[in-house]
Parts: sequence; C-alpha cells; structure tokens
Amino acid sequence: MALRPVRSMRRSELLLLLAVVLWSTTFAIMKESLGSISPALLVLVRFAIASAIVYVLFRRRIAFSWLNLLKGFAIGIPEYLGFMLQVTGLTMTTASKNAFITGLSVVIAPVLSFLFLREQRSWKVALALLLAVNGLWIISFGFTLRIGGMGMGDFLTLLCALAFGMQVFMIHLFSDRESFYASTFFQLLAVAMCALVYALATKQTLVVNAVSWPSLLYLAVFTTAITLLLQNRFQHDVTVAQASVIYSLEPVFATLLAVLFIGEHMGPAVLVGGVLMFAASAIS
Repeated sequence: MALRPVRSMRRSELLLLLAVVLWSTTFAIMKESLGSISPALLVLVRFAIASAIVYVLFRRRIAFSWLNLLKGFAIGIPEYLGFMLQVTGLTMTTASKNAFITGLSVVIAPVLSFLFLREQRSWKVALALLLAVNGLWIISFGFTLRIGGMGMGDFLTLLCALAFGMQVFMIHLFSDRESFYASTFFQLLAVAMCALVYALATKQTLVVNAVSWPSLLYLAVFTTAITLLLQNRFQHDVTVAQASVIYSLEPVFATLLAVLFIGEHMGPAVLVGGVLMFAASAIS
C-alpha cells in the first residue's frame, strides 16, 4: 500500500516536468513574436485566449464564488507582475543576468514555504537547491565568479524572481484537487485583466498583427492553458522545494531545444550547468 503514494508523487513530478518542457519552448517563440506585438498585448491576448479555452472546456467544473475568485487572483497577480518585470528588466540588462536572477525563484518559494507553511527540510532538498542555483549560475555566467554591478534592470528582474516565487507559493497554498479548474481559470483571467488595464493606461494599441496569431495561439493553448492546469493540479502533490527544483530545469530544456532545432552551440558551461540541475531534480 505504501507504493501508491510514491507512484502518485512520481506521476505528479513527471507531469510538472512536462509543463516545464512546454514552457521551455516559449523563449524563441516569444522573442520572435515581440517583433510584431508589444509585451503587454502579448500577455493580454495569450492569457485571454487561455482563460476562454479553460472556461469552454471545463465550465461545468468551475464554481463561481468569491473564494475561488480570490484564490485565482492571489495566484494570477504575482504571475502577471513576474512576466512584466521580467520583460522590462530584460530591456535594461543582459539576457544571462536576467535568466539567472529570474531563476532565483527556485530559492524564494521554498523559503516562503518554510517560513509560513513550516515545510520540513532535509539534507537532500538543501543539496538539490544548492546544485540548482550553481547550475543556473554556470549556465548564465560560465565558470566565473564575476557578475558585475546591479543596475535597474537587474533590480527589476530580482523583483520578478520574487513575484514568480510568490506565485509558486500561492499555488501550493490555494490550489487543490477539488478547485484547480476554478483557480486556473480565475488565475488566467487575473493576468489578462491586469495586462488589459496596463495596456489601456499606457495607451497601447490593442490591434494584433495577423502574423502574430499562430504564435499567440500556440502560447495560449500549449504553454499557458495546458501547463497551468498541470501546475495547479499536480504541484500540490509535491513540496514547494521539489516543485521549485523541477521548474528550475526550464532554461536547461530551452537550451537543449535551441541546440536541436535552431542549431545553437552547447558549450561546456551549459553542459555542466545542465548536469547539475538534472542532478538536483533527481535528488529532490
């Protein structure tokens, strides 16, 4: 009988890993899309379509209540802030520093869970977090201890990492098996509404170029609706620290996909960093 919970946890870890693989495909697609659409409009359309898809497919399982609304917005607002701060910070710092600082959410979420949920820590989890952070560093900066001074872009990216860490923590706090359809829908809706308010406040155009629609549809269906349903349903089956280590593999898979499909070169730093992060995931 003891094997069933273990198998259930392993299944949850594998499905969260599937979500990470799907997320890792967004980098090249978003970079290409941002040539013809603003960041705010991209987030707005992506999350609006995803929320409509989730509602149409699962409307009978979505209970409209103030509690579910508050849960969804508690998860969605830090997610929106994370996206906008990351993109804004990227315009003022290097891609490597942006990637590494964003990846620090792998530490932030477990710290929050320890402080507020009193999740127990083991030497395995501590080792996994240490390996993951070192792997992120090597992928971002190579075999050096120099990072340079912190500018405004780095500071905004640090706030982005805090926001994403808070989102992971909020999912663990508010999403469960019974209400994950509702929390996912309201989470998606919250991000779309925040993006709409920002776009209107900054007087951005809401017209989408026809060339952007294929990418937006892919982002909405595969890397938003499906991934957030997986995240909201299965993250609750593992600890926040385990989930954070799994999510830290996103840049590794993004690099592998870039090597396989667009011919980018994988240097020794990326290889070593990736091995460390896979080891962290296995240990956790």
